[in-house]
Amino acid sequence: GAREEAEAAREEALQANRAKDEFLQMVSHEFRTPLTTIKAAARVLMSDGDSEEERREYLETIASECDRQIDMIINLLDISRLEEGSVDLKHERVKISEVLRSCDRIERHAAKVREQEFVVVIGEDLPPVRGDAKALRRALCTMIENAIKYTPEGGVITVSAELASPEEVAVHVADNGRGIRPEDMAHLFEKFFRGKKSTDPTIDGTPDDAVKPETPGVGLGLYLAERLIRALDGRIEVESVVNRGSRFTVFLPVWDDARHELDEIDEYGFEDGGQ
Repeated sequence: GAREEAEAAREEALQANRAKDEFLQMVSHEFRTPLTTIKAAARVLMSDGDSEEERREYLETIASECDRQIDMIINLLDISRLEEGSVDLKHERVKISEVLRSCDRIERHAAKVREQEFVVVIGEDLPPVRGDAKALRRALCTMIENAIKYTPEGGVITVSAELASPEEVAVHVADNGRGIRPEDMAHLFEKFFRGKKSTDPTIDGTPDDAVKPETPGVGLGLYLAERLIRALDGRIEVESVVNRGSRFTVFLPVWDDARHELDEIDEYGFEDGGQ
């Protein structure tokens, strides 16, 4: 009756408030941690006695942490626009090799900091895909960042692309990190979901605490990536084995010149031999 409905509405409001509070706590933590690092590095730079190489390392740390802050702010803005339906994504001819080279330049430093091997293999004969270059770069970079984040120091991240079928190009982001627990697989692309540590005390013989229990992030990256890929008529598949690693595969539609010409005909109304 009315009483049950009121109780359900009250519980829903309480859950929404709890989710909002948790989100604000996570975001506050994510802002505070890089700012603390930046402040510490700046104080060291203000003192004397460091070599030129050490000063350069501190400056790289500051730049990297600033990039992390900017990325999180952009993620939050992008998600807000996506959920409002106000994102204007293009469906144009995109060279996926150029997008992946851009991701390589952006993410290589983060892998280097964690002493990870970062391998990018791009086939030169790949056909163009239909999509939005900026949105694709954002989604794929986010997935690479995720692989770097959840792989222990010294691990291997491999990014590759291939023609999966005449209609689709597949982009693989693979790692030999902690893997994803089977019970977490269904929640990977949910907002605010963050993978938990495996119950096994070791990862490839490495103590599990080699992967920080407080992994940076607020659980928005994969949610945003999946929303963007889906909006571009693509899809993501995930394979993972705990303690062995994961492979995320993004399938993107191949650019079809004939289809594009038909779309233009429909747009301008010339299909019936019009003016």
